[in-house]
This record gives sequence, C-alpha cells and structure tokens, in this order.
Amino acid sequence: MKTKVWPVSLRIFHWLLAIGFIFAYVLGEKDDLRNLHEAFGLLVGSLIVFRFFYGLFGTEYSRFSAFPIGIKNQIEFFRSFWGKPKTYIGHNPLAALVMLAILIAGLLTCISGFLLYGGENGIVNIGNSEDFLEEGHEVMANLFLGLVIFHLAGLLADRFAHKAHQSVFSMFNGEKNMEGTSYKLNLFQKIYGIVWIVVPLLVFLAFLRL
Repeated sequence: MKTKVWPVSLRIFHWLLAIGFIFAYVLGEKDDLRNLHEAFGLLVGSLIVFRFFYGLFGTEYSRFSAFPIGIKNQIEFFRSFWGKPKTYIGHNPLAALVMLAILIAGLLTCISGFLLYGGENGIVNIGNSEDFLEEGHEVMANLFLGLVIFHLAGLLADRFAHKAHQSVFSMFNGEKNMEGTSYKLNLFQKIYGIVWIVVPLLVFLAFLRL
C-alpha cells in the first residue's frame, strides 16, 4: 500500500533548497560572482523562513509536532534499525533531528550573510563585528554542508536497510510504500504552498536586478 506523505510544495521546497545551497556554497569564494552568491543565499533563507511557518500549520507529516526527536525515540530507532524497525510514515527520529538542524543551520547561515551584506552596503550597522560575522557565516555554511552529507548518508543507509519502504524516492513522488493515512491539503495549505514557492523565487530574481 502506498501512502501520500509529502505534498508537491514541500518537494519543490526540498529541491529548490538543495539547488540554492549548492550554488550559494560553490559561489561563496568567487568575488566576481558575489551577487549570485548573495541571491542564492537569499533564496535559501526565504525558503527556510516559509518552512518554519509550514512546520506549524502544514500537512500532518510536515508539522514539527510530528517530528519524533525525543531521546526515547532515538534510542528505539537505533536499536531496531537493522532488525524489524518501527514504521515512521513521516520523518524517522534521526531524520527529523537532522532536518531541524539543517533548517536552523541554514537560517543562521543566511542571517549572518544578510548582516554582512547589510554592513557592506550601509543597510545595517555591524560596527566591528564584520570579522566575527564572516567567520560565523563560514562555520555555519560548513555545518550546513556537513548536515546535508549526513542526511544523504542516512538516506543511503535507509535504502539498504528498509528498501521496501522506498523512502528515498518519496521526495520525487511524495509517496512511501507503507500503510498509513495519506495527507490531505486544505485550501489554506494549497494557497500557502503556492506563495511559499513563488515569493522566494521572485525575491531571488528581484535581487539579481539590483
């Protein structure tokens, strides 16, 4: 039985976030492409801000309240990972923890980057904090990258251990091969999903024109 877990808006967010972070990270050391680096960083930050709100009133498996991040859940997950695992239709405990860490690290990376940009262009007054912000921005970006690599490693391990669930493909088709209740979108969630994707893209394009 297939269960619909991730709506289209969340899947588009996932891939736009991945694309935005990759480009922002790669362009970070290229001074002649600084504007592109900042534009992709703004795209990532905008997407994450919308995701935090979606975590409060999004679909059932997308809400933070559905993330099993407690210590007991983590212990149970590791103990049963290679045996007969407990079924997690949404995020499993470790994936939920990593996803939260990615969102927080990503947001802090973008905030520090925005403050640097604002300080360089006279938008905000950062005083003598430029070196501190630049170092913090780099540290958070590398942490972001490390968490993404860990996330990919977790997907690979899940692919071998729980192949039947097809969790790896759920960010493509939105479905997992397990029994459960499929998500249902209300009107507000549908409208929010459109705004969630359109606004960050418009912000990205607008920044490129500056």
